[in-house]
Amino acid sequence: MPKLDDDMRMTWGRVALALLAVALATPAAAQVAAPSVERAPGNVELPEVEARDPLVLQLAYTGDILSSVAGGRRRGTRWINNVSAIASADLDTLAGLPRTNALLHVFYNDGTGFSSDLVGDGQIVSSIEAGVPLLRVLEGWVEHRGPDDRWSFKAGLYDVNSEFDTLQTSLLFVNSAFGMGTELGASGRNGPSTFPSTSLALRGQVKLGDRVTLRAAAADGVPNDPARPRRDWIGIAGGDGALLIGEADVELGVVRLFGGGWTYTARSDDRFDAATGAAIVRQVRSNGAYVRGEAQLAGDRTRGMRGFFRLGVAGDRANLFGGFSSLGFVWRGLLASRPRDDSGIAIAYAGGSSAGRAIVRVEGGTPARGEAVIELNHRIAVADWLGVQPHVQYVVAPGLNPTFGNALVLGLRLTATIAE
Repeated sequence: MPKLDDDMRMTWGRVALALLAVALATPAAAQVAAPSVERAPGNVELPEVEARDPLVLQLAYTGDILSSVAGGRRRGTRWINNVSAIASADLDTLAGLPRTNALLHVFYNDGTGFSSDLVGDGQIVSSIEAGVPLLRVLEGWVEHRGPDDRWSFKAGLYDVNSEFDTLQTSLLFVNSAFGMGTELGASGRNGPSTFPSTSLALRGQVKLGDRVTLRAAAADGVPNDPARPRRDWIGIAGGDGALLIGEADVELGVVRLFGGGWTYTARSDDRFDAATGAAIVRQVRSNGAYVRGEAQLAGDRTRGMRGFFRLGVAGDRANLFGGFSSLGFVWRGLLASRPRDDSGIAIAYAGGSSAGRAIVRVEGGTPARGEAVIELNHRIAVADWLGVQPHVQYVVAPGLNPTFGNALVLGLRLTATIAE
């Protein structure tokens, strides 16, 4: 059984004392509506706020305290912090623009690394790990809806994962793999237009009847500046091309199914050629497809069990991961004495592409065929505005690298939200 070193004991000791203080000092919280899929960075769920005011402000804090206690690159503990400020405006009331609303989302991230420094995995243990300190606008868009809300358009700085490839059920989990699928999330020169780097985009959506929704978006193919990750670059460069993504979403009672496809219009460097400094770097297409679903398996949303799955594939030479699958279950009110708590277990597997495995082979050793993660998670609803999530993650074959042992991670996520 792995032992905690002195630094880990000191960090977790402080956390325990802080949680005890919070528990003793927490006042009765105001009632908040049931959660929706509005998110803070890194797939963190925000409470839904009733649209009683033309301008709604939300503040959200997410903190991940993580300890690598075995395997990976090395042992250690990190505390990652992320703060968001979100303003939603009804422009019909404020500016006389019918059926039009706007959103501005700014976040600060302290840039603490965990997967990059300690575990070495490709799926990223914490969904709020940004790599470098950032104070950045994540989203800033305007949306106009049709007279019957059957169609709408958005334009501006846009997080693709706010509406595409996202499920409410999987938002409980901390690992990035349970947000946007790994094969899509790791695509492109600087990732797709999602946390922590987004780009200008256009999104259209239309509802066909009461059950089917079609949506499509075009975003700048290279968000911000990959060479200078702390730089804020909002614009469209000629050689960036675009990320095109489309999705069909079907709701059938307690079951929701959707599938999508995506492609970058500009060709990408072959990942192996680029990583090994080849004299000739081949240009290849980067594209993929996915299918995803969730269902109420027992009880209802107020108390019961939900499940989700995802399957995805991506271009084998343009991406480090060529395939992805995940499966998970979440229980609301598993303990009768804690009806608002959520408990979950999920597993994700990212299959290495031929280019990704070849890179590891050149560096020495036989690469694993893929990287897997298993996460056990329990969210304690301390109050309507405050959540505490102890969790355990076990990462198999981090980074496909044979020199890294399977990693055991102990973690605690703290979430707090304030709405005005």
